[in-house]
Amino acid sequence: MTFHQIDRRALLRGAGAGLGALLAGGMLAACGSDGGRNPLLTTSSGPSVAPRRGGRLRAAFAGSAAESTNVLQATNSAVDYVRARLIWDTLGEIDDSKPVWRLAESVEPNADATRWTVRVRDGVTFSDGRKLTAEDVLFSLRTLAGNPTTQAGLLAGIDPAASAVRDPRTVELVLKSPDGFFDLALAQSAFVIPNATTDFSHAVGSGPFVLKSWTRGASSLLTARGDYWGTALGGGPYLDEIELSSVADAGARINGLKAGQFDYAGGITLTAARAEARNPGVRVITAPKELWSDLALTMNLGQHPFDRPAVLQAVRYAIDREAMVRTVTLGYGEVADDALGRHQSWYDSSLPRRAYDPGRAKKALADAGLSDVKLSVRTSDYEYGTLESATAFVQQAQAAGITVGVDKIPAADYYTDFTSLLSTPLQTNLYHAMPLPLQLSFFYGPKASYPFTGPAGPTLDGLLTAMHAAVGDARRTKAVQDVQHHLYDQGGDAVFARIPPVAAAKPTVQGVKALGSFDYPCLRDAFLSS
Repeated sequence: MTFHQIDRRALLRGAGAGLGALLAGGMLAACGSDGGRNPLLTTSSGPSVAPRRGGRLRAAFAGSAAESTNVLQATNSAVDYVRARLIWDTLGEIDDSKPVWRLAESVEPNADATRWTVRVRDGVTFSDGRKLTAEDVLFSLRTLAGNPTTQAGLLAGIDPAASAVRDPRTVELVLKSPDGFFDLALAQSAFVIPNATTDFSHAVGSGPFVLKSWTRGASSLLTARGDYWGTALGGGPYLDEIELSSVADAGARINGLKAGQFDYAGGITLTAARAEARNPGVRVITAPKELWSDLALTMNLGQHPFDRPAVLQAVRYAIDREAMVRTVTLGYGEVADDALGRHQSWYDSSLPRRAYDPGRAKKALADAGLSDVKLSVRTSDYEYGTLESATAFVQQAQAAGITVGVDKIPAADYYTDFTSLLSTPLQTNLYHAMPLPLQLSFFYGPKASYPFTGPAGPTLDGLLTAMHAAVGDARRTKAVQDVQHHLYDQGGDAVFARIPPVAAAKPTVQGVKALGSFDYPCLRDAFLSS
């Protein structure tokens, strides 16, 4: 395993990766009314009042035993990631699957996307008064790429020796091979710290807040900077302080909100969302559909019996997708069509939907001379939806003549056994949203950080290479869809449902924005309306 095959737990909790669109307005916007059937899915068009200055926001997010103030470990848990976004500014963020630049004023490729020029924003200062320069940006990218960070896999294409500072505000990044999507990679949590930093646990940031106190597994207190560079652009910070609490249990987070202990609770369950949907004291919010997560049964093509195409086909037709949406997502989700990234601009909506057809699944197995197929699905209750879908599949598969057993792994152990993760024949997966071109390279192909579906063949290898070599919107979109079609026909992921991430807040909380990651929102512009 290479250094960029980083902590799977951090990745699938959205680190550096779970990334999508800036939500419109103040609270995190939802994705529509769903025909009036679903009270959870409502749209927020913006703050109901003008931003109000002052006050302390108390927010609770999931933590972990690996919590740290180290900038290189900033995405190890939800609470760490939210805190990091307040302390360290990034080169850019994601809005509607496109980069919006922050510390970078502009990012431009050459004709074949082998060199990218980053123009650094003028007038930015770190919290200790130092002025941001191109040296800081290049040092930060080299450090993130050269250490076991979540960002390392995304930045692995940089040639660190050939890349150089051209002047105090210009960095030229030389890539090892063409990459027309490298602008997306640079907008994925590329935290910038001062040049020559050695103490990464106390790295100075240019963000809107500074860390005043921190206790692992408990809480952290951040205070607003009065000299934050971004305020001049018309944004926050509006709050005086933000208190972040590390609360592992989702039920404790929503109960703390209802009891007045917190103002915002990230990562609540769908059952809690349903229970509180009409509670006037709680605002239940969810992400736009492009930031929903994808539930999948992942089949490793290098492991028996999934080296047989008939078994792949049978599993896909043995999944009752409509039933999965009704039962596992409680009706709040939507059917998926064996492809990641639905509702993103690159997604190929022409992919046909596979209906539940146990008879067709049984025939595919019989035609291949297979009978009495017995499968074991590795799963866990680490995140909502995975264990539930594995259990539902047991009954659905029976009608196709497939016997399925459930191998439930303790949540604390599920993502620590890398050997099992990458060699298990069948397992459940919950893919957090990130820009589709990056997501495809992260999970499939010879350079994948987590090739759950096994080794890539030469066809997929060539398609991914062509995808990264594409320059221009039309060519990039077609290249992405070529990869999607191959994975739909021959890939190992049966992506059957999409599930919305959900949070809750008091009605007075305004200005929380996803900026690419609903589960780990940006609180930079948050405020309390009263």
